[in-house]
Amino acid sequence: MRESLVAAMLLLGAALSLVAALGLHRFADAYARLHAATKAATLGLMLTLAAAILAHGTDGREVATLLFVFMTSPVSAHMVAKAMYETGYRPWEEAAKPARRRRR
Repeated sequence: MRESLVAAMLLLGAALSLVAALGLHRFADAYARLHAATKAATLGLMLTLAAAILAHGTDGREVATLLFVFMTSPVSAHMVAKAMYETGYRPWEEAAKPARRRRR
């Protein structure tokens, strides 16, 4: 049972990391890319670390790393986005517009 849980957590963590990589490739501007990298990659790393803790045990370093990433990643992404906005980098205007429907 434990091995199944570890395998599922590793697969889900890898999938979230892949989603983060695809988001970095597909999104149009730096704000959207920052969002993809922060959310999906953080959750993917947390699931991978949690699976490693379940599989091999811990001496505290893995838990400290998990907590450090969980607390600092959203704050750092917010600070980077705020710095981009304050220096004049604006979001891509086409990304905010709704998709146009085709007329038949």
